[in-house]
Amino acid sequence: SRRFWLTNCWLSFHFFADIEDRACHSCMQRTLIKMAASIGKKYNASLQQCMLRIKDPKVSVPFYEEHFGMKLIHKYDFPAFKFSLYFMEFPREGTELPSTVPSDESEKYLWTMGGTCLELTHNWGTESDPNFTYWHGNSGKDLPESSPLYIKDGPIRGFGHIAFNVDDVYATSEGLESKGVKFQKRPDEGRMKGIAFALDPDGYWIELVKREEGLFKEPRNLSQVMMRVKDGDKTVAFYRDVMGLSLVREMVVPNDFTNFFMMNLTDDEKVGLSDEDIAKLPKRLFKPALEFTFNHGTEKDDNFQVHTGNSDPQGFGHIGFIVDDLENMCKELEALGVPFFKKPDEGKMRGIAFIIDPSGYRIELIQRGVKMDPELQKPAE
Repeated sequence: SRRFWLTNCWLSFHFFADIEDRACHSCMQRTLIKMAASIGKKYNASLQQCMLRIKDPKVSVPFYEEHFGMKLIHKYDFPAFKFSLYFMEFPREGTELPSTVPSDESEKYLWTMGGTCLELTHNWGTESDPNFTYWHGNSGKDLPESSPLYIKDGPIRGFGHIAFNVDDVYATSEGLESKGVKFQKRPDEGRMKGIAFALDPDGYWIELVKREEGLFKEPRNLSQVMMRVKDGDKTVAFYRDVMGLSLVREMVVPNDFTNFFMMNLTDDEKVGLSDEDIAKLPKRLFKPALEFTFNHGTEKDDNFQVHTGNSDPQGFGHIGFIVDDLENMCKELEALGVPFFKKPDEGKMRGIAFIIDPSGYRIELIQRGVKMDPELQKPAE
């Protein structure tokens, strides 16, 4: 049947062995684009979150509030499961934020928001363990042995960083360092001048990137989530043709790596723009881009698998999109052969699902306007 053929084409093209016949590859890709391109667009999938596990919310929440101006927009406690979720956003000036957190008002705001937030996940008890740490994603066995971040029997690096765009990287870095924020890289250190990497309390890297000046009143904006991927072509095809994102920039370092920048763009945001103008959108728009870093050659290594952060060592968890019709979107994704970690009707938490991208990362899909079951938030008996 058409469904069976499409499912097997998708699985063959995106998740299993490489296709050597480039003519066949191109033909299949064109067919998938034609038949699958509208799923993300059809259901208005919007990048809404990046989830990071944190050791101590009494440290991390104030850190992002004080140093990056983020606001706590909602919080969940799940006593039976012994974890809490803290959602933080850097909003546009004039945004009407919830007056009380948590509340019905803040929950509605969270699941209907137009922006992107950080979901900070706290597993109860980690704050009391002096030896407990999370993995920031940038150390591993795939680095040269001479690197201070090399781990002989460690994972293969996956998640890399979040980023904020600012008008002046140097002044912002000096201001943060004067307040005690630690840095992995200052603006004039290393080969890449003019960018910096601050460290949050759990060691996650926060890139500071210069944006075009004069565009915003706000001093900063959340601008990137970076993840390393095994196969650049498959990753771009998945996020473009299935999730509905636009490839806005491709930065190639020959014989080394490529960075792909992908964004949720409306047709209006692209009208009248040249390719050169579109490539500048990550520094011109307030919304964040997904930055996929592809180290050339990893797609040919059957044993290569980026570490997604959801098994030991843990850290980054997932990215998430809110969608208009979760149930029907998931039916179409399943028909296409996209793997699921959790379907909408599985588990105790309804109104959410998790799919798996070509590198194995989890993508949470959340019903726009969902209200979590209050029974799950009651104290454990």
